[in-house]
Amino acid sequence: MCPQLFFTNVPYNCSDRELKEWIEARGIAAVAIRMIRDLVSGVSPAFAYASLKDEGQIDSAVSALNGKRMRNQIITVSQVPSRDAVA
Repeated sequence: MCPQLFFTNVPYNCSDRELKEWIEARGIAAVAIRMIRDLVSGVSPAFAYASLKDEGQIDSAVSALNGKRMRNQIITVSQVPSRDAVA
């Protein structure tokens, strides 16, 4: 399973592609992006997940992305706990 990051305060009309480009512009290799969207309106309520290629990138990715500005929003980034850690 790929390591994941959780993003909050993402601009409401941000696309998966835009977020992926924003992440990769900071030197982080993202495998997949999943914007959380309202089923009726299709608008994101500012949450997203990103899967990374390698577990070793998690700490550096959080440091490189957390607190950075995307458009007029300050993005908050944290690591998604692995399912093994929950058990």
